[in-house]
Amino acid sequence: MAEAAGATAAQNDINTASGNNEQFNSFFQRFLAEQSRHLIDLRAAATAYPHPPASDLQKLVERVVSHYEDYYQAKAAYAQHDITMMFSPTWTSSTEDLFMWAGGWRPTAAFHLLYSKSSLQLEARLEEILQGMRTANLGNLSAVQLQAVDGLHRSTIKTERAITEKWAAVQEEVAAKGMVEIAAADGEGMEGEMEGKRERALSVLQQADKLRIDTIKGIVGILDCFQAVHFLIAAAELHLAVHKYGRERDDATFAAEAQTAAVE
Repeated sequence: MAEAAGATAAQNDINTASGNNEQFNSFFQRFLAEQSRHLIDLRAAATAYPHPPASDLQKLVERVVSHYEDYYQAKAAYAQHDITMMFSPTWTSSTEDLFMWAGGWRPTAAFHLLYSKSSLQLEARLEEILQGMRTANLGNLSAVQLQAVDGLHRSTIKTERAITEKWAAVQEEVAAKGMVEIAAADGEGMEGEMEGKRERALSVLQQADKLRIDTIKGIVGILDCFQAVHFLIAAAELHLAVHKYGRERDDATFAAEAQTAAVE
């Protein structure tokens, strides 16, 4: 009876986890579709001539940033039900998984994105800038802005390292004394031990996701509305391009494996 009850409870947990995974997968696809629509709007605003009013650009920037905030709010809600799926996501590609940090993208990567896009836009309009012409993009960051970005970058690195240490501590707990004792007893009591570890993993994810959205908002807050549009374009382009490449590569791999299996 006890074994049957335990099996039923375990199956219910599996069914719930599967349902949560499918729901978040669907949510993520909607997020990508909306991100693609935002990218179209951002590109149109960046290339429009004459430039749209600053107030219109600011509203567009706020709408895009709000979309990211909505994503992390939804992610937090789903993580409360099943934290494990956030560290083994089915909605990302194996290529994207290579660059995962604490359940998502590494916040300091946003600064590398900013510097890279700024450098590319500076090089493209260097002659105009040397002639004293002002460009409405990231190639025209002021000294004050660069100093503010540097300060935010340093504080982000510090917080990121602290979260990394907390995540490492959670991972190392798998070999703690209690776990070794449970393993020696054929896993009896494993669920109770794992529950605490999942709670600590959830705490790490919450801190990491807060740093991710805070980094986006922090960088955007330093930029003017024209520059923010270009930064958000670069962020969306990079995310969508890597996701598309990764999915296509995974599909090709699966197709090749299926073909090999069929031949065998």
